[in-house]
Amino acid sequence: MIAKAIESLADRVLTYDEADLTKLLNHFKDRMEQLEPTDEWERAVIAYFMINGVRVKNALKHGKMCHPERGVRPALRLVKNS
Repeated sequence: MIAKAIESLADRVLTYDEADLTKLLNHFKDRMEQLEPTDEWERAVIAYFMINGVRVKNALKHGKMCHPERGVRPALRLVKNS
């Protein structure tokens, strides 16, 4: 049930234009950087990473189009280990 709800959110986010989402990125980044433990702050963090998710998805998709070899995965690395 949770997986379907998250997939539904992803479907909704994917209907928006990346350029429009990117315009909102700094707005959510500014709110996120305030580090206030409020509901608004939590929403800003999630929104920021959803927008970044769309940007990463498009970058991966574009990279795959430029390198159409099958089975080749992009080199991803761990940025921060908890």
